[in-house]
Amino acid sequence: MTTLKDVAKLANVGVSTASYALNGNKLIKESTRKKVLQAANELGYHPNGNAKNLKRSKNDMIGLFISGFTGPFFNQLLEGIQDVVVSHGYELVVCASNERHRMLTERLVDGAIILNYHIESELLKTVASEKMPLIVLDREIDHPHIYKALLPNDKGIKQALKHLEDKGHKDIGFIAGSTDSYDGETRLSAFKHYIKEHNFTTEQSAILRADFTEASGYETMKTFLKNNHHYPTAFIAANDEMAMGAIRAIKEEGLSVPTDIAVVGFDDIIIAQYLQPSITTVRVHKKQWGEQVAEAMLNILKGANADLILQPTMELIEREST
Repeated sequence: MTTLKDVAKLANVGVSTASYALNGNKLIKESTRKKVLQAANELGYHPNGNAKNLKRSKNDMIGLFISGFTGPFFNQLLEGIQDVVVSHGYELVVCASNERHRMLTERLVDGAIILNYHIESELLKTVASEKMPLIVLDREIDHPHIYKALLPNDKGIKQALKHLEDKGHKDIGFIAGSTDSYDGETRLSAFKHYIKEHNFTTEQSAILRADFTEASGYETMKTFLKNNHHYPTAFIAANDEMAMGAIRAIKEEGLSVPTDIAVVGFDDIIIAQYLQPSITTVRVHKKQWGEQVAEAMLNILKGANADLILQPTMELIEREST
């Protein structure tokens, strides 16, 4: 059985340093921490956790690790996961932090659902095991005990572009989010692929970069319109919040939505239907996604095969912004 001492030896560090590195101590240098994580992964080392939990075969807890509670996307997802987990007699523990988590490194939960891009894939590979499976919602990892439950972002983007194409738009821009978002980047990639395949006239300058917030969508669009006399007849935003900000900037420039510039969002957050104009968007069935992920986790814990986790439905909702 691999021990912490074996990890320390392979990483050429002391045992205490290896322990601190695996538990996310900020005093450990980044280079040292990565070296220890790599050694632990190579050796298949899993921290033992505290003595209390070693005596138990299970904790009856599922961990959900998210990057934060900001933004309206998470509420329905959490509701779906919570409903299923509780109905099967488990507790749901929600952790929202940029730091590495003791709940993971000490295996204090029976399984973990990950929607937190701050948690490194190498750490997830280190802690995942048959006794503590993981489901990732925000990346792809090749590991026998890490399962993926990803959104069909390409389908949603195709629906948005087809809708705009049917409206007569050929010059379509895109508002992307931060580069460290898996969903945001897959939406951008799907957009680029589709417009190339269908010979749209989109210019590179019309692919904008924001950070998923309403404020960033506003600032990005305002800067674009001030610096460009020619603009696309439509924009797709990688989420509704950026679409909201973009619409505000367009209106402040004296332009009309959708007469001058049509706007499509993504996710269908609740407020999207109440704005003026209401936002055409791609609806992600977030509660359904949460339910399917939770069901898959419980099936995995029972020993069932969950290699193919069902994807939630994507549905274009047409409103006033197009």
